[in-house]
Amino acid sequence: MAQIMTLDDIDIRILQELQQNSRLTNKELAARIHLSTTPTFERHRRLEREGYIKMYTAIVDADRIDRSFAVYCNISFKQINREVADEFREIVASWDEVTECYNVSGDCDFLMKVNVRGMKEYQEFILYKVGELDYVGRVQSVFVMETLKQNYGIRL
Repeated sequence: MAQIMTLDDIDIRILQELQQNSRLTNKELAARIHLSTTPTFERHRRLEREGYIKMYTAIVDADRIDRSFAVYCNISFKQINREVADEFREIVASWDEVTECYNVSGDCDFLMKVNVRGMKEYQEFILYKVGELDYVGRVQSVFVMETLKQNYGIRL
């Protein structure tokens, strides 16, 4: 487990600003947090080095690339053990349709978010990918009808 370090108010403000716009230049970031550029740069790099900032990415509009058919897919295994779970992790990592996947507790073992073009493509994904796995016992699909909130940042 990652070690939790204490962040001061300036560190938190840097993380908040970068969650809103990770393309800020060091000069722009420094102006927003009211600190000079050199200490801002040093703190920013430390936050990266210490793992507070995992990566930088662009958020692509799923509608614009025809991948707006979103489904949450609950996967239950017939039987689970370390070998099966490790194999599933590796396979899921190779599936482009899966945008998120979590090992969860409750009625299912894994929860996946799948983004595809439509029902036909989702059906093929279930039949020809998920359905090919012998250890999958049950698949339950929840179709997204409308996105009310989608926030990629974490409240600090």
